[in-house]
Parts: sequence; C-alpha cells; structure tokens
Amino acid sequence: MPAEPAEASPARERILQAVIDGLSELDPAALTIQQVCARAQVRPPTLYYHFGSKEGLLAAGVDALVSRWILELDARVDRGGSLEQTLTQTVDAWHEMITAPTRPFSVFIWVAMWSEESRVPLLRARQHAMELIEGAMAAYLGPIPDLSDLAGLILDGLLGAVVDYQLDTDDEALRRRLSMLATLAQLRSVAAER
Repeated sequence: MPAEPAEASPARERILQAVIDGLSELDPAALTIQQVCARAQVRPPTLYYHFGSKEGLLAAGVDALVSRWILELDARVDRGGSLEQTLTQTVDAWHEMITAPTRPFSVFIWVAMWSEESRVPLLRARQHAMELIEGAMAAYLGPIPDLSDLAGLILDGLLGAVVDYQLDTDDEALRRRLSMLATLAQLRSVAAER
C-alpha cells in the first residue's frame, strides 16, 4: 500500500465515502473498482494511488467506518450515570447503528472474511467494544474474575442480534434482544452485590 498523503485529499475522501456507500449495498466481491470510481467521480489510477489495491481500499473503508462507530458510541454513552442509564444509552446507540441506512454492522460482517487487511480495523473495533463494556461494568461492579468473559458474552449477543436483524429486519425483535443484553449485565451486577 502506498504511503498515506500528508493531508486527506478531496478525491481520497470521495473514494472512501463511495466504498462505504457501496459496501452498504453490496458484498466486497460484488463491489468493483469501476463502481467505486464512478461514485467518487475519479479514475482508477487515483484510487490506486491512494489505496494501492481493492484490499487496501476495503480496509480503509472499514477503518473509516470503525472510527466513526467508535466516536459515535463514545459520544452517545455517558459513563457518569448509573449502570442502568449507561446500559440504556448503549442499547439505544447500538440500535441506531444497527438499523442505520448504511448498516455499518452488516458491512463489518461482510468484510470480516474478505482479507487479513480488512480484519485489522474490525479487531480494533471488537477490542474497543470489549474495553467499553468491561470498563462500564467494572465501574459498577468493581474487579470481578469473569468480567472479560461477561463482556465477550454481551458482545457475542450483540453480534447475534445484528445477524438476525440482517436476516429479518424485525426492529421489535432487535430492541428486545438488545434490552435482554442490558438485563444480563444488570443481573450480573445484582449477583456481584450479594
């Protein structure tokens, strides 16, 4: 992959947005360089200059989505309230991100198996989500031995809810599943207090 330009150029930003938009509609194998170039109004050499290859382009698109997702989630969750408030805010943020027209979570699922390069930002997103869940739980429960496992279980439940939503787009069922994950965290909190 070529060296990153010192400043993001307008063409690079258009290409990034075009790949993100394209991935919200098509899986990585179906999305072509020509489609991305047409959306971004650039020629293929410009795309290759900035991203080097289709794999580099996909990885950069996923990285941009992950960065947006992390910033959005961090902005939406106030960690100064009660456990119930934090969980409610987290469920609401996850719900909005799962059901967003760009469906960033479906993009993550599609791209996860595309290439090693595309998995790097997804692993970063998973690590951030784990730290967010563990940090919120630790703030209310204190250090407990199974906290990492609980965070992993909650995150796995979130990913399961995403897959189900992609299959049936049942908003009520999604809301119930996300609320159940919050209830699971609260039950662990009650158990830890005893």
